[in-house]
Amino acid sequence: MRLTYFGGPAWDAGPLPVRGRGQEALLFRLAIDAGTVVSYRALAEDVWPLDAPADPRAALQSLASRLRRALGSPSIDAVSGGYRLNLDRADIDLTRFADLVADARAHDSADAARQALRLWTGEPWVPEGFDWVRRDLLEDRAHAERLAASITAGSARTAGTPDPLTKTATAPRKADDSALPPASDPASSTSIPAPLTTLVGRADELAAIAAQLTSDRLVTLLGPGGAGKTTLALETARRTPDALFVELAPATAGEIWAVLAGAAGRGIRLGDSAARAQQTDHDRVIEALRGRSVLLVLDNCEHVSAAASAVAIEVLTTLPGVRILATSREPLSVPGEAFVDLGPLPMADAVELFSRRVRSARGSAPSPEDEPTVGRIVRRLDGLPLALELAAAKARTLSLAEIDAGLDDRFALLSTGPRAADPRHQTLRALIDWSWEPLPPDERAALLAASVFPDGIGAGDAHAVGAAFGTDGGAFDRLVDRSLLTRTDGRFRMLETVREYGIDRLRADGREHAARLSAAGVLATLAEAQEPLLRGPQVRAALSWFDANEESLGAAAQLACADPALRPLGIRLTRVIVWPSFIRERVDDLRRSAETFTLGPGVPDSEAETVLAAMRLMLPAFTSIDTDLTPVEVRAFARRTAEIAEGARRHPSDIALALSAVLSAAARNLIAHEGRAMRSWNVLVADHEVAGAPLWTRALVTVLRAASAQNNGAVDALGRESARALELFTEAGDPWGIALASRLRSEWLVMQGRIDEALAVSDDASAGLAGLTSVWDVIQQEGMALDVLARLGRFAEARERLERLRLMAEADGSARSLLQFHSAAATLAVSAGEPAEALAHLDAIAVTPRSGGEAQLRAWTASRRAQALLALGRGAEARESLRNALPLAFASGDHPIAADVVAAAALWLVDADRRDAARRVFAASVRLRGGADATNPMFQKLRAALGEPDPTQPLAPGRTTDEGDDDPEVIAALLD
Repeated sequence: MRLTYFGGPAWDAGPLPVRGRGQEALLFRLAIDAGTVVSYRALAEDVWPLDAPADPRAALQSLASRLRRALGSPSIDAVSGGYRLNLDRADIDLTRFADLVADARAHDSADAARQALRLWTGEPWVPEGFDWVRRDLLEDRAHAERLAASITAGSARTAGTPDPLTKTATAPRKADDSALPPASDPASSTSIPAPLTTLVGRADELAAIAAQLTSDRLVTLLGPGGAGKTTLALETARRTPDALFVELAPATAGEIWAVLAGAAGRGIRLGDSAARAQQTDHDRVIEALRGRSVLLVLDNCEHVSAAASAVAIEVLTTLPGVRILATSREPLSVPGEAFVDLGPLPMADAVELFSRRVRSARGSAPSPEDEPTVGRIVRRLDGLPLALELAAAKARTLSLAEIDAGLDDRFALLSTGPRAADPRHQTLRALIDWSWEPLPPDERAALLAASVFPDGIGAGDAHAVGAAFGTDGGAFDRLVDRSLLTRTDGRFRMLETVREYGIDRLRADGREHAARLSAAGVLATLAEAQEPLLRGPQVRAALSWFDANEESLGAAAQLACADPALRPLGIRLTRVIVWPSFIRERVDDLRRSAETFTLGPGVPDSEAETVLAAMRLMLPAFTSIDTDLTPVEVRAFARRTAEIAEGARRHPSDIALALSAVLSAAARNLIAHEGRAMRSWNVLVADHEVAGAPLWTRALVTVLRAASAQNNGAVDALGRESARALELFTEAGDPWGIALASRLRSEWLVMQGRIDEALAVSDDASAGLAGLTSVWDVIQQEGMALDVLARLGRFAEARERLERLRLMAEADGSARSLLQFHSAAATLAVSAGEPAEALAHLDAIAVTPRSGGEAQLRAWTASRRAQALLALGRGAEARESLRNALPLAFASGDHPIAADVVAAAALWLVDADRRDAARRVFAASVRLRGGADATNPMFQKLRAALGEPDPTQPLAPGRTTDEGDDDPEVIAALLD
């Protein structure tokens, strides 16, 4: 097998059969060290340079397994400590090329260089994140081209160059890419100052500048203050013959030609032009540059951008041999202008820069124990080189922890800098002042507005935000042009340092509270416009809005909480997050938010107060399963429900009417059962109670009836209500509701034995939930599909899906997501006859003590454990597990869970050869479930051993079936 990457990834058989960035990156990383073992750590660092999974080794194992299937099992070996690609370096064009260049350089061989160049049949393809390989290849190509052209030897060369393909992806590299123009002869560029320090990183940006200058005559290097624009412009000038560097920072708009003439007099010998006294500065510059091939660097154009633009146009149209590299915080707006954006340093380079400067300041680099602190400092300073330099200089007198703490007031901490530096680079405040001072009032207002929105501002919201702060939405775009904001993914964002500067100015002017209040008010208004869209076809876009503004909404709510006078604003802000929190399964957060603004007795005064009152009453009752209510509490619940219902009548909305109907039904349920604890799915709302209500309200109460039927083992009602709920939510166009109704519909189809239909509907529900609800809810839904696949005997497909769920759970990292994965895995293992694996997953499940479904989860877990133990011949342990599960299952009020535990008890009785008791318990499980779940693997085992169940058979002589079903003690006694 041979691999080729020049011109695109391929192998002997054609295009590589590798899919996905993970597989491509793993194969590429193994290929550039072909034939040798690459460690797990090296692979993980290069395959996931920025966001490694929680268990990299397991993720690598999954990728390697898929690669073996695609390329053939012998292609990749798993060995101690890592993986190896079973190819020679000569079988891969990239490594063959590198080896030939190394040989050519070692032996001064033009022939080897030509052999290498013949392999370059197209641009090298590398996966995302491996640009360092491309740079190394370009460097080798430059060496090969020089050697191939050097038929007459004579220049001494350095032998034994290390293989350029063995560098690591995260190690910071000096900006020495040989694909750039070589540094000019010092004799020809004496006006370009030598660097005081070694440049760290920025190789990509330097290469981009060089590439742009080959095709465009004006290239502007854009970026915020302190990003290192001047440093890169100087480095480019040093690499370019006949470069002329012009510093415009001290110049006014009318002085640019004079500054140019002065620089030209130092960099280009004006004596050759025989300047005459009557010539203007403009004339002398044009005369001096005429006929020359010159790179003119105009540094710091932002404060004279209009005049610099006019000069650039004059030079470019008059002097065809001149190219211009400008540095600015905003474009020059010249036709044909090309750009290279310079953002913050990448994390690895920023850490390296800071560490080097710390070592310079105190004589020792940060220790490994300092790494977390260094990382925080670098992140808080946005990776801006100048800010990092200023902070590192403080290490001479402060510890790194003190620097980190001092950044709480960064402008006070970084208030001194090198005396020899330009004044605007001596302090952090001066750096931002340089951008602030030329701003017109409307752009200043926009900058201050953006500083009080932690999440940034959506482009679609810019006009509303601008109006709230006395400016226009276009001002935010103009701040992007000035490198004070960025616009990415449809949002205006700012660096943390610029944000702190804006807040500092507001604070100094005594306007911070008013600005934050304006932000909270406009956020509430914008959220109120988005909130109704959460229950219809636009739910994804609306939910994305809430996700994007989550931190800003939280900050606004905190502001309202801190001031009793802002209670109405707090109620508005809390109301708008009710449904987003519900969809995202953030019930605890929602409950705390509803409790924050205490609402007294009486009919609520608004729709928002009605909804919050309903949520505050409903959430504790519907998330508690163990606490019964006293008669006094039942009466209070009913009285408060009546007030909320009246509030919904006076201030109707789809959600207010739905919640009041559910609470009214709950109150009736509590009264009828004398305060017995209930679950939300045991609460029924009749059609007449929501007659005339919006379509979505009727759809919701219908799906709740379907859930209640499923919970109570009412299979016929489940079929009827799930079909109706699916119809109503489809008419409403609500993907969330459609997915919920589809889930219940799938369960009914399973009970009917329509397994293929159930799988299709279940998969539709999973697709509908993706990106809407919590990750753990999606995993739970997809886990149901695994059960259906097991019933169909499609275990290979089920395991493939299970692997995707594992990766999803690990990426999310939450305890609930991991719990749902292990639950699904345990169920699949039991069905597949793999009891040891099932026990391993059950042992990994950690039950959260305050979890609303704790009794259900513990009962379910104990049932699966009993089945696995029985399969392993450990009957005594299985019986103990069932004894623990029975009271929990019945206390939960969840009939399917109780039926599952009772069926497991019947399975134990079969194993104990107590078949008469087993038949009676088997019959009880069918009654609890509401019918025969004929495709369930446990049902099939029991039917094979006992025959068809008789649902009319009581648990014990003298008892009716109704009495027997609800008595776990009778079943437990049969296990003795």
